[in-house]
Amino acid sequence: MRSLSRSESPLAPNAAEGGRRPDFAATMAAAFDGIFALDERGAIRLMNAEAATLFGYRPEDLIGRDFGMLTPESDRSYRDDLRPEAPMFRRRIDGLRKNGSIFPIELGFSEIACDGERLLIGLIRDLSRCGRFEDGVHELQANRLDLIENMAAGLAHELKQPLTAIGAYLNFARRHLKEKDPSVAKIAEMLDNADAQVFRVSEIMDNLRQFIARGETGKSPQNLNAVVRTACEFTDALAKQHNVKTTIDLAASPDLVVINKVQIQQVVVNLKRNAVEAMQHGERREMRVSTRLLEGNLIRTDVADTGPGLPEEVKTRLFAQFTTTKPHGLGVGLSISRSIIEAHSGKIWAEPNPGGGTVFSFVLPLADD
Repeated sequence: MRSLSRSESPLAPNAAEGGRRPDFAATMAAAFDGIFALDERGAIRLMNAEAATLFGYRPEDLIGRDFGMLTPESDRSYRDDLRPEAPMFRRRIDGLRKNGSIFPIELGFSEIACDGERLLIGLIRDLSRCGRFEDGVHELQANRLDLIENMAAGLAHELKQPLTAIGAYLNFARRHLKEKDPSVAKIAEMLDNADAQVFRVSEIMDNLRQFIARGETGKSPQNLNAVVRTACEFTDALAKQHNVKTTIDLAASPDLVVINKVQIQQVVVNLKRNAVEAMQHGERREMRVSTRLLEGNLIRTDVADTGPGLPEEVKTRLFAQFTTTKPHGLGVGLSISRSIIEAHSGKIWAEPNPGGGTVFSFVLPLADD
């Protein structure tokens, strides 16, 4: 290999810069990669902190010492590559840390001349980090597949709400048509409601498709009060069917949040449906849906019922998957709701209603101005 002349050496002065060149040692110290310099005997002349840290040392602990101390006895064949006639090389060997542990590294050497002396500049890479990164990627992929699987398990649960509503609206319209003097306006209203539920099914499926395709779903600035009000409309028919009186108090202002609208509507629909089902055998059937502002730039949504309250045995695991208080429930609705709220940097919980029953609440951060 051709040795560089003194004027070509990165350690030599640069006449074009007034005889001064930036300090090579300082450049090495600032580098993000592991860099070191060896003389022809294999002694360490320079080593930056990144390279020394790989082996568990400080740079000053290694200056002047043989590079062989950083490799196991059985893996020092690289020395043959340090001969003057040897070409530049890159090879994988084992490294030896200060604590005695062995790890895979990749070395790459090139030659420079400095003050008539031949130096070898080495680049070093910790291959175990690469392995950990690859393992991390595989783990993320596996977690995403698990999440998709969980979403698929809850898909039937989520789609059942609008599909049931569609059936109810169409049945109502059909019965109304059989009346002696059917109201066209009323039938049109029922068909419009059914059409809105069809659109909701489409939105749910679009969100699932987006997640599977890109691992994410879109978020945009939304007025939370409007989102909650629309979600309440989705379950009005169910509430009326069970003679539940619903009070809506969406007083929070401002209410701008950055959310996936369909997902947050899914949460509200889940909580409202749970409240209705909790009260279906009770004498007092009142539900209150409200929003209010909290300190810390947060907005809170509450869905309160007057049902029997939560059994003690499920309080601590209420939002865990497959936990349910219903005889025929899957136990995925609240688990999905928690995942959605946490993905929006929020929190969801349940607590006793002072008037009897349960209050399900979630908070979301308000959008910055």
